[in-house]
Amino acid sequence: MNSIVNDLNRALAQQLLVNVYQTNQEVVYTGYVTTVSDTGIILATYDDYGLPDGAVFLALDVIDEVEFSSDDLDNMVFRIQTAKDEAFVKAGGLTLHFDERRDLRRQVLSHAWVDHLVVMLVMANDEHFYEGLVTAVAADQITVQLLNKFDYSDQPELKLKPDDIQVLEFQGQELTLQGIAATRLQRLKHVEPVNVEDQEQIPDTLQQLAGKDPLVALVPEQDQDLFFVGRINVVTDDAVIMNLVDMTGQFGGYTVMRLAEIHAVVIESDYLQTMRLFSLLNRSRQHQIQPVLNDERLFDPTVDQFTARLTQAATFRTIIRLKLHDGSNQLGYPSQVGGERFIFHEVEDNQLDQVGQVYRITDVDEIAFGYLDAYLVERQLRVEGDL
Repeated sequence: MNSIVNDLNRALAQQLLVNVYQTNQEVVYTGYVTTVSDTGIILATYDDYGLPDGAVFLALDVIDEVEFSSDDLDNMVFRIQTAKDEAFVKAGGLTLHFDERRDLRRQVLSHAWVDHLVVMLVMANDEHFYEGLVTAVAADQITVQLLNKFDYSDQPELKLKPDDIQVLEFQGQELTLQGIAATRLQRLKHVEPVNVEDQEQIPDTLQQLAGKDPLVALVPEQDQDLFFVGRINVVTDDAVIMNLVDMTGQFGGYTVMRLAEIHAVVIESDYLQTMRLFSLLNRSRQHQIQPVLNDERLFDPTVDQFTARLTQAATFRTIIRLKLHDGSNQLGYPSQVGGERFIFHEVEDNQLDQVGQVYRITDVDEIAFGYLDAYLVERQLRVEGDL
């Protein structure tokens, strides 16, 4: 533990970007240590795109390692600088100040209570993540009104011992948006999910939704725990293109999916209500899209969209993500797109396979393109001369 505390104090003193690994969670936090106390730390965090994403309190006993140097951190330095250079839309980041001589955990909870901040909690001996508003703080107990954006009927009040809290996120982009939306979210009524699962009805349902504003969700056949939220752009004989919306209600690029690989179209759900509200709030704040993305693309419903997207990506060496029929996912760019086959050059750990692998176009079930992570990978490869 002494070596970890020494590492944390070094990161604080030298203002070094670090990765903090946990003993009992796979979540890795990247950021700058701003405060170190006897019981925990405050880390000003960044998201995967290099944007400030609020902060996290971590109890010392859940910190497994502090990483100062790695390819991942080098990539994050590039992304943080790119986010600044391109003026990415971002949340405010950490604005609170803390006294390392006082209990950091209770300081965060008090700020959350007074300022009506939505927080995310991880408790000792509990693998769940809890999001909610702190509604009362006492010496040995806090009360949290949970916000379940997936199911409005499941929003109990929890009474917790502060010392049992091991991880406490606050002021991040999604949490901030939930805080802004909290009063309106609490007024929304629970709805039972409305799904279209009949394979004969799915194409007609999508056709009726094409070009319309309401958000819907697509559930893929191979992984029914996963779903894509967005607006239906266009429907062809065998595929659909969706304008995606990410977890913060911002434009998240495009995906083209084979109709045969769609398990269900979700027309109504509590989560869709949440994302519609987030989208409206982003529009009102002019935060709906990152400046390097384009959400106004139109597609020809009379052409094969898989061949068209692969051909366009090959022409411009554009980074895209494929999901193949065997369930595997690959990030990279295609080349030599022919009538039936193409070569795909995978990017893994920022290393580009220059030789590539041959696939059939019919092997591809989904193509994701025009989203922020792909843009950042592509930009870094171009700057470093690998693309």
